[in-house]
Amino acid sequence: MSPQLFDNLLSLVGPVIAKKDTNYRDSIQPKDRLALTLRYLATGDLMTSLSYLFRIGRSTTSAIIKEACEAISSSLKPIILAKPDQNKWLDIAEAYYEQWQFPNCLGAIDCPYADIGAEGHNSDGEVFRNSIFGQSLEKGTLQLPCPLEIPGTTNMLPFLFIGDEAFPLKNNLMRPHPGIALSKDKAIFNYRLSRARRCVENAFGIMASRFRIFRKPLVSSLESSTFTVAAAVCLHNYIKSAEEGVPFCERRYCPLDYTDNVSPDGCINDGKWRTEEALAINRLSRTGSNMYSRQAEDIRTLLNYFCHEGATAWQDALVAKNGKKLASYLY
Repeated sequence: MSPQLFDNLLSLVGPVIAKKDTNYRDSIQPKDRLALTLRYLATGDLMTSLSYLFRIGRSTTSAIIKEACEAISSSLKPIILAKPDQNKWLDIAEAYYEQWQFPNCLGAIDCPYADIGAEGHNSDGEVFRNSIFGQSLEKGTLQLPCPLEIPGTTNMLPFLFIGDEAFPLKNNLMRPHPGIALSKDKAIFNYRLSRARRCVENAFGIMASRFRIFRKPLVSSLESSTFTVAAAVCLHNYIKSAEEGVPFCERRYCPLDYTDNVSPDGCINDGKWRTEEALAINRLSRTGSNMYSRQAEDIRTLLNYFCHEGATAWQDALVAKNGKKLASYLY
């Protein structure tokens, strides 16, 4: 984070975390409280954070970090995690199509949106169904745009989110075809879907690699963990948004080679964040049964699109090289 960005963040958070001096000792200044918290999130090491500031106890440091994380998330959330309107969804879909040739897709572009606070004993299916996002998607209250024609065809397609095999197939939620011995067209469909999912992988993967607190399980109360994760998500989006107008060569948080990128021949080059040590973020297991509606199955008409009007030279070359092995090849 640049000094200018830190100062801007301090102007938002400082008044919330400031404490009054007493007759016995001066209070720790807001800039030091914020710096201590950022250092903890970046290193994941409470003892390193302790040695950075003053001779204060672990309990005092934990209290400072909790208060600052809450202040960061509450201050940045209205700015960084505002609920998208139809125009924002359309911008995301346009960016997805330009970069990944995936129409009407609403996955994450750089900035993650997160629902935080579910307890660990809940199944993945319960977490998804009970989340604000899951309920809004089911009720149709996300302000998604109306269905549009798939480019180059007259087929209408609803705007949809993409996920891996952990998620159910819904009217606005696309997942890959299950199985290994798939036909060529289903293999291509899964391949194109997995390419588009890379953007989601990068959004959360870069955040988790920059905030090393995610390299190990969080050992804190549910309330404290919620504030910690929320602060990291908000800070990631805050820094990424601030770097959008900065040349790649000058970016500090996410330079060009740090994220996955596509070469002119369609090949994807891994970003440097993937070379970081293993993260403490596990892949989701299946969220439920494979039951789905006929309408949900109909949105897989993209299968024909990817094999005909929306076909690319690099997908055919990959299929010719790997054959049906592509069915189980996920980026």
